[in-house]
Amino acid sequence: MAEIPSDLPVPGRRPGCGRRPGVRLDGDMNSMIWPGAVAILGSVLFLGVAGIFLLALQYRRHGRLSWRRTITTAAAALYGFGLFSYTMLPLPATRDAFCRPGVAVPQLTPGHFLNDFADVYAQVGLRGLATSFTLWQVLFNIILFMPLGILAVRWLRGNMFTGMVLGLAASLAIELTQYTGVWGLYTCAYRVADVDDLIMNTFGALLGAIIAYLPVFAFLSSPREPRAEDAPPRPVTRTRRALADFFDSSFTGAAVFVIAAGLNLVEKLGGPEVDPGLVNIWVPAVVVLFVFLLPSLAPGRATLGQRCAWIRITGGDGRGAAAWRAGLRTILGFGGITFFFQISTSINDNPDLPWLSSAVMLYAVLSALCFWLIPRARSLAGVLTGTGFADRRA
Repeated sequence: MAEIPSDLPVPGRRPGCGRRPGVRLDGDMNSMIWPGAVAILGSVLFLGVAGIFLLALQYRRHGRLSWRRTITTAAAALYGFGLFSYTMLPLPATRDAFCRPGVAVPQLTPGHFLNDFADVYAQVGLRGLATSFTLWQVLFNIILFMPLGILAVRWLRGNMFTGMVLGLAASLAIELTQYTGVWGLYTCAYRVADVDDLIMNTFGALLGAIIAYLPVFAFLSSPREPRAEDAPPRPVTRTRRALADFFDSSFTGAAVFVIAAGLNLVEKLGGPEVDPGLVNIWVPAVVVLFVFLLPSLAPGRATLGQRCAWIRITGGDGRGAAAWRAGLRTILGFGGITFFFQISTSINDNPDLPWLSSAVMLYAVLSALCFWLIPRARSLAGVLTGTGFADRRA
């Protein structure tokens, strides 16, 4: 399962099964390193795309951001990609690439690795065994699952039993995926499904759960806090407002990108031709409508990002603003500015509107100055509409 891939063209071949026992690790270092590089790249791309949504979810659930919670989430993402890389890659080029006798034959005898150890020891002695691929594959199966046990105790706040069960479940899922050729995606298995891997992986998770109680891993535990809805209200600071705006702009940018990419993909697959006006104007308009305007008009009077930051729009008396006033503030505030920045390319390409882009930029600068200079960070839109912000729990 989690064997170190020793021969990339034939990843299903197993040490001790058609391979000279006692081979040294020197020739296998590259095959150990490249899945790690894939894991790092995959986790970086994932966090780059989904990181802001994870931060928004964290703030929504806990009412604040925690560097320990953020680091642990990033570590969990890196570990998840690493587990996939070392257990599933490289994938075969075709469905039938490994449908040959003697390739990826399941190993269903518990303790078979002990026989492999004995064979290696008989041929090359203790020193050869210590540097053999056969030994290090077993050790790697243990080491690979130790972080899962640590995360089970520290991140999920479980115990040793939780870590062991989680390791068993994850290992069993991976072994079945390998045994079934990724659940029928490939005609034949291309990796060895091995009961010894299941045992060693579970032991590795249990060992990780045990050492997770060491103080050195304490930083992985997120702070114990009440859920955000049960916490007392806090002042709406400029930092909190800026964070809500950051959430909103990220939601908008991501949604516009996904929809535009989907429309272009449909066109390339033979669908109808995409109208540039649809992508450049109407898609941003619809996204801004659902991210900013409609949530501001709905009960709670806040955009999606403001809801994640536990902020609501209030009237001049500090109570909830009327729907029309909250909607007007959104249009004159960050929602309208975001929309114009999303369609700025179309504005600049329109010869009849040479002044509009400059006007929007000037308004955005004035709004930013008001945000930083006016007490309580009301911003220009707040001054024009007589609205402010308050904690939603107040």
